[in-house]
Amino acid sequence: MKLIIQVISFGIVCYSLILVVLYFFQDKLLFFPGPTPFGDCPEMEQHNARAETVGDIRYYLKTKSDPDSWIVVFHGNAGNACDRTYFLDLLKDFNSNLVVFEYPGYGKDLNAPGEPIFLKQALELILHIKRKDHKQLPVYLMGESLGTGVATFIATQTDIKGLILISPYTSIAQVAQHHYFWLPVRFLMKHKFLAHTWAGQTRTPTILFHGINDDIIPIHFARQQILNFKGEKELIEIPDCGHNDIIDTGGKILQQKIRKFFDLNAGKGFNG
Repeated sequence: MKLIIQVISFGIVCYSLILVVLYFFQDKLLFFPGPTPFGDCPEMEQHNARAETVGDIRYYLKTKSDPDSWIVVFHGNAGNACDRTYFLDLLKDFNSNLVVFEYPGYGKDLNAPGEPIFLKQALELILHIKRKDHKQLPVYLMGESLGTGVATFIATQTDIKGLILISPYTSIAQVAQHHYFWLPVRFLMKHKFLAHTWAGQTRTPTILFHGINDDIIPIHFARQQILNFKGEKELIEIPDCGHNDIIDTGGKILQQKIRKFFDLNAGKGFNG
């Protein structure tokens, strides 16, 4: 009996230590900035995208001579905006100004990455774009993985023409709980990214894309998340691809469906 008590006590101590480590190191488990300093990006330069800084806000911008819209990209949790030239390739045939936002704490920024500062600067970026655009062109937001929650939040704060979400989730806390089912992760997380709550606060037209074989954000999260949006919505399930190859495998599908999405929304006065 004494041995059993000792084993249980040891197990409780180990479990408690795991919880402590998880809580204090959770930022390192969620945010993976790349080593490239913002602006030091030959890949973006080759795509004719220039680095822009407005106060603390940083982004890459590729403009068209006579655009009819803006598309602002919020990328995933790993790497930097510099790594996302594949979005410029994906959207090259759209007559849109393209913006790829650099998260604070990424691109060798001195801020600590985190949900509050992500959402704050992302909203400031959209408001900045709207202020500088005298033509008041429609603004579409494209989110990738972690960025789908950021884009969804912005749609609750200002008028957006449409949301394009690639590998969306209900909340980062729920995704983490799925992977660490044996730990009370959702109660420990500081950066929950409650995308399901934000989805219920907007009627912005939304199109969602998800790889059927995604094992990082399993597709059932997208199937749950689409139900939370209140406006027009569509979920495109892409076969034979997972989380990191969705654009390589499903690029043509994304282009066709996004084009149709733009065409359907072009004539509508509704803007968010």
